[in-house]
Amino acid sequence: MLVRCPLLFKVHGHFFITTAISDTINPSILIMRKKAWVVFLCCCPLLAIAQNNTIKGQVKDSLNNPVPLVHIMILQADTFVVGTITDSLGSFVIDNLTAGSYHLKIAAIGYQDFDQQFIYKGDRLDFGVLQLQTESIVLDGVELVGRKKLYERRTNSLIINVEQQITSSGRSTLELLTNTAGVSVSQQSNTLSLNGRGQVAIMVNGKLSRVDGPALLSLLKSMPASEIKHLEVFNNPPAKYEANGSGGMINIMTKSKNTVGTGGTFSFMGGYGKGEKTGVSANFHSQKGKIDWSGSYSFNRNRSPEEWGLQSEFNNLAVRKKVYTTSLRKPTTISHNYSLGLDYGILKNTDVGVALSGYSSKWDMIAFDKVINSNGADELESLDIETNEINHWNHIGGNFRIQQSLGDDHKLIFDYDHLYYHDNNPSSYKIASGFTEIKKKTPITFNIFSLDYSWALSKNVDIEFGAKKSKSKFKNTVEVSSDNGLSSVTQMEERVNALYSSFQFQLGDKTRLATGFRFEHTSNELTEEENESFIRRKYGNLFPNLSIAQQITDRHNLRLNYSKRINRPSFNNLAPFILFLGPDALYSGNANLQPSLIHKIGVEWGWVGKYITLEFIIEEGAIIEFQPRLSENGEQYIFKAENIDKRNILSLSFNVPFSVAPWWQSETLFNYQYETLETLFLDSEFKRNKGMYKLTSSQQFSINPNTRLELSGYYQSSSLFGISTFGARGAFNLGIQHKLKKNSGTLNLSFSNVFASDNWKIKTLHSNPNINTLETYFPESRIMALTYTKGFGANKKKSKRGRTSADEEKKRIN
Repeated sequence: MLVRCPLLFKVHGHFFITTAISDTINPSILIMRKKAWVVFLCCCPLLAIAQNNTIKGQVKDSLNNPVPLVHIMILQADTFVVGTITDSLGSFVIDNLTAGSYHLKIAAIGYQDFDQQFIYKGDRLDFGVLQLQTESIVLDGVELVGRKKLYERRTNSLIINVEQQITSSGRSTLELLTNTAGVSVSQQSNTLSLNGRGQVAIMVNGKLSRVDGPALLSLLKSMPASEIKHLEVFNNPPAKYEANGSGGMINIMTKSKNTVGTGGTFSFMGGYGKGEKTGVSANFHSQKGKIDWSGSYSFNRNRSPEEWGLQSEFNNLAVRKKVYTTSLRKPTTISHNYSLGLDYGILKNTDVGVALSGYSSKWDMIAFDKVINSNGADELESLDIETNEINHWNHIGGNFRIQQSLGDDHKLIFDYDHLYYHDNNPSSYKIASGFTEIKKKTPITFNIFSLDYSWALSKNVDIEFGAKKSKSKFKNTVEVSSDNGLSSVTQMEERVNALYSSFQFQLGDKTRLATGFRFEHTSNELTEEENESFIRRKYGNLFPNLSIAQQITDRHNLRLNYSKRINRPSFNNLAPFILFLGPDALYSGNANLQPSLIHKIGVEWGWVGKYITLEFIIEEGAIIEFQPRLSENGEQYIFKAENIDKRNILSLSFNVPFSVAPWWQSETLFNYQYETLETLFLDSEFKRNKGMYKLTSSQQFSINPNTRLELSGYYQSSSLFGISTFGARGAFNLGIQHKLKKNSGTLNLSFSNVFASDNWKIKTLHSNPNINTLETYFPESRIMALTYTKGFGANKKKSKRGRTSADEEKKRIN
């Protein structure tokens, strides 16, 4: 039986239950007790009128989310003295408490008991953040489980608690991002964008991923969704993080972080759509005294047939022709993902940590392409092509960290990361008249140094500043057997040096100001040996951000924000690649891309778990993937990324969670955006505008205490894609979860893309320049997956030494 928000109190040895929202326990005596208890708590503050002094604090859960409508009790020798209720930000204030020795008590079903002794001297006292830990509690033989909402709003980010999603079973993290967080994946360019607003940066457990393109997609494909705890979506990331990514940033938090004791989980997965899927994963942790170590490993094998298509017309030739290309692809992906970390408290205030992580992802495909040409006289010509391609990414990375606490209010953190990636991407095209082979190898190396300092200057002022130095290089070698000027050797070295500072001010009891500045200087050198060309880019930019939060009432708050960001060209575009889709079309990179600059202005109104956000985005030089153009001889379409001169987006979004019934929880996220763009493309002026909306919904039903059913899905209307138009698409998913008796594990059965509707259609139709193409992509659909998960050992979410570096990272993110 699920109780959504009940609270449990113990006074003089007796338990009382109260709740701000309806629950599923309906005995009349409990209802009378709840009403009496609420009236008693509300009246108690009126009885304490001794001195005009203040006690305050803020209650948050284990994810650092504010917990509203929680009852706070002050007891003396087990006797209730005074109480209050937290507001929508989890904050509370108690006035007129006399000096003495007390207990601060917070007890709630779904959370571990919180009890803290304190001596009050009669002056102002700030408890700071009081963190509740999620827990299942048994009351009168019934297990009452605290369950997080799917979407939770933090100070400047959106938390998506994907571990609550039954339908995520059997998926990869990449599929999870696509169906849950509003991320779009360009299968041709291997890039990610967030809600159509540009490229998005990806972090894993607070560490920024340094690669993009196929390397990033290989990483996300190798991570099973069952290992993900929650996603944190930043629309306007703080100054601490790099300014790259016009679409914002997503932090992927995995499980078994910040745990005490020894334990972990393991899972097995099997599934089938149009091809078989198998997977196994495990993670472990051990935290005893000064030593904290953890690790994880996952293996996945996925055969996922798919279909590509391209219809194109050539009207500039002497004889007009139409080309219909269909590619039936049968890829199999085998991936291994691993991590190992160790933290050691060498001194009372000094922690040292080392971490090793890596993956191997091999995508092996055979495709059968059919190309049909039709000229103006309706004469047909058919061509069959057999394509073989391997894309094998290997990665290994190491991290070294020292964290030094300088008293209670100062902290210094030094980080060094060394990352190595290698891609081996051979392909071949076999037709009746000949054979073409392409060999492509790309090693990439990163070295990153960072130093961060934080200082709690006072109870109302927090300061943070730091520096980062990043150096990366790659060498991309492409050898084409038929050559035709397509072979190349490209090298790039890039240096990014950054300084940042951020400030947070509490201006009175209801106003909070957060601001920051980040300066980045980028030096980029790109050389192509074949053409003896050399491109050098040097630029420096200042990236400010500002956020003002105003608590209007206990249930309502208002927030204004501004930020400036940059979108740098991806390595995948700067390191030229070639992908043929028949003899009449190819996809390629663009080494001439320039970075784009983005300004974001937004206002948000929130009330008790719900919010409405209005945002305006101005982008100069926006990078739009794979815009079609005709080759110089007019006989081939070339798809590559282009800079768009101006792009503006007006966006409105709101989240409405509510309870339809005690056994039915509903979460709905709606987004509407209106986009305009202006650009000069192939000597022709384009002015386009279009509205788009996206609806994401999750409906969860509690069938019994151990069984849940979930229906989830999304729908997105057609939208602009540069000079092209992206067609409407959506998906419907179904999942069932059952917890086995005696803690024997959990079974998840999921069905994804049930109606085979998550398909792509990209249409480009213009007369000047004369371009007429239709790209289609039909991924694998109707996938059924069964996952078994079992936890072992201790899994209490608790910090090892009070406030660890991970906690500070979360604080800085907030």
